[in-house]
Amino acid sequence: MTGQEIKSSSHLNVQECCDSCQGRQEIEGFSGFASGLNLADLVQLACLESRDRKLLIFAGDRSGEIFFSSGEVVHCTTGDKEGEEAFYEMLSWERGSFKFVCEATDCRSVEIPWNFLLIEALRIKDENKARADKRNRLDVEVLVVDDSKFFVSRLKDFMHGGLGATISGEASNGKDALEFLYDTTPDLITLDINMPVMAGDVALKHIMIKSPAPVVLVSNFNERQAGKIMEFMRLGAVDFVAKPAGGQPWELFSNRLGRVVRYADQFQVRNIRRARNLKESAEKRNPGMPAEKMILMVGGFGAMLEIQKILPALDLMDRCGLVIFQQMCPVFASPAAGYLGPYCRFSVKELGSGAPLLSNQAWISALDKQWKIKADESGAGIYSSQEGNGRFDIRGVLESLSRIFSMDMAVIVLSGADMSIVDGLQHVAMADGKIIVQRPETSLHPQPLEQLKTLELATQFLAPEDIAPYISGWISDDS
Repeated sequence: MTGQEIKSSSHLNVQECCDSCQGRQEIEGFSGFASGLNLADLVQLACLESRDRKLLIFAGDRSGEIFFSSGEVVHCTTGDKEGEEAFYEMLSWERGSFKFVCEATDCRSVEIPWNFLLIEALRIKDENKARADKRNRLDVEVLVVDDSKFFVSRLKDFMHGGLGATISGEASNGKDALEFLYDTTPDLITLDINMPVMAGDVALKHIMIKSPAPVVLVSNFNERQAGKIMEFMRLGAVDFVAKPAGGQPWELFSNRLGRVVRYADQFQVRNIRRARNLKESAEKRNPGMPAEKMILMVGGFGAMLEIQKILPALDLMDRCGLVIFQQMCPVFASPAAGYLGPYCRFSVKELGSGAPLLSNQAWISALDKQWKIKADESGAGIYSSQEGNGRFDIRGVLESLSRIFSMDMAVIVLSGADMSIVDGLQHVAMADGKIIVQRPETSLHPQPLEQLKTLELATQFLAPEDIAPYISGWISDDS
């Protein structure tokens, strides 16, 4: 029997934990976590075990519960659904996280034997797959702001034909865009940086004040524009997507922009607070000895705004190193590091293979490469790796860093971080490391952070402005 892939979200206790439900305080057996299991496999496991359990399932902003008793599924809930309907809904989810707890229920909403439930769930899954094309079309309205008629034409074809999104309007400059926004609020705005009549930055300020809506920068890129792009991010822009240049394939551009469009309905623009204008640091410390402590920072949509608040206020104190993995265009990693460097008390560079993990050194990378941590008696370093499937393996990085730094490891999880981080955070938690998560209500993309809150993995939930003081205190603490 096969099902949807469900990655572990927390400790999976499939042992004598039910003894605690009978009044025992001490739990015998094993605690741990598992990944790569199918949801159907978990259902079978719980039924064959014949104990009272609750399986909590999380998939993005959705969650549900399945109760087991005496070798059967007895009760299911998700959203406004209950019973068999809820079970079939959860078995259709593509991926997510789970947590087993020892809990019984008096409710009974499922009467069908568990094996028939799974067979019916797979039948429904096959039927839904046949309607996938129709289901995957997006109910998103986009305002395109760009003065290139050729590019707008291609962008419209991609938005409508490739994604099923609706182009609600077009504007060739910022002034026309603001006039359009007097009457309509789109789900997403694509904004060119350089335009006649009203430049993109002026338009963005007006949009965020008068007609808040998610704005993605879609523009030609050169390194001289790094400062301007970072300023747009400080004002609240969701992301920057570089237009294809020269012979670059349109596919790379469309994949990145498509990801932004697919998440457009999850962005909460009113949650964010602009970053203050940055000031160059009067104090500068050069990279020093191998780091005693290590911080890993991970962010997605909206996190570049928060990084500009945190890094200038952070002091690594000749003891700590920092690695940042941020969802961004790969070409932007080096310019972003160059822009941030003067405002920080420590060195900020683009991450390259063989980079040593030193005190007073921050490395920054896009999520476009595989990395592997290596350590010996002289210290630790991070190296590019060709292993795996080509996707960034945050779990492996966190597992290695936790093994090396143990309780001297801290992870900062920012807006929009990919939930593939959950397995890695398990290693940090078991090594007594710190897990600091941005408070969801301060985040542009809060859903992943809300899921982490449900999983109870975090040491602290903090507003971005409070993260640097907390981490600086942790760095200076010798206890």
